[in-house]
Amino acid sequence: MRLGIPRGYFYYDYYLFIETLFHDSETELVFGEPNNEEIMQSGIALTVDEACLPIKLMAGQVSSLINDCDIILIPRIMKDLAGRWLCPKLLGLPELMTSAVVSDKIYVTEPVHFNNKNRTRECFWKLCRKTGMKRTRFNNAFEKAFGRIADVYAGRNNMHVEASWEFIPEEPGPDEILLPNTVNVLLAGHCYNIYDKFTNFNIMKKLDTLGIGAMTEGSVPHSEMEICIKKSGLIKEPFWEAFVRILGTALYMRDKVDGILYLSSFSCGLDAMIIEMLKSRVSDLPIMVVKIDEHRGEAGLDTRLEAFADLLEKRRVS
Repeated sequence: MRLGIPRGYFYYDYYLFIETLFHDSETELVFGEPNNEEIMQSGIALTVDEACLPIKLMAGQVSSLINDCDIILIPRIMKDLAGRWLCPKLLGLPELMTSAVVSDKIYVTEPVHFNNKNRTRECFWKLCRKTGMKRTRFNNAFEKAFGRIADVYAGRNNMHVEASWEFIPEEPGPDEILLPNTVNVLLAGHCYNIYDKFTNFNIMKKLDTLGIGAMTEGSVPHSEMEICIKKSGLIKEPFWEAFVRILGTALYMRDKVDGILYLSSFSCGLDAMIIEMLKSRVSDLPIMVVKIDEHRGEAGLDTRLEAFADLLEKRRVS
């Protein structure tokens, strides 16, 4: 059995869970190729113009896996381990993908609430039973998988997800000199934007070339994010998972970075709210917002990053 895992959305948050669940099983995991121009153009052809770039890339990913897999997994993940709701696009992701790519190979799980361990177990058992996995073997694998992702949330494992290692800048070549970064920024946004090199033009390497170190939410325990949100003085407790994760990380990092670089998908309504909240709650730091879409104007991005680097350096020495 070959199980396809598209490289988009849930991949960056739940890769660790899925890989552990099927580790050493008879099911072969087939991960989508890193996003590229061909996958993007395929996704553009399958979706409406108004869809954001991550939706288009996800559709392209699903389409690219059709001929190589027996099943393509699209989990309907509703809540994270803290019981907060994922954004509306993720809640409706199965419908978006099954309407864009018509295939009986697409498998949609029942609603997954990661804050309910027993319910999560039964949702994934139905998938694993379909692949031929035995119940005893599944129970053991599920406990390991759930334990690993719980460790990430609790801060016992600093590695956000295995996929985040794609984000590490390349090693210097034989004739290059590795200089220490003089300033640091928080690279904020949804995980599928900050961890995808194609989506963000390998922005980690661009920042490193400019002498800027980048920090992400991956090094912040979820419990610390929650504490920062509770101390922020919001009149109402937020229920969106992304809101807590992004704003909580920014509040936690505000004394550890010189600025914030926010990667935002064009037409993302949730980002519009989060960005305004960042501006009001972290007003002491420069914030640069980069809008991401399929038009991919890399030259303009380079110019803006250079200007932002100059601003951060001037603030540092003043």
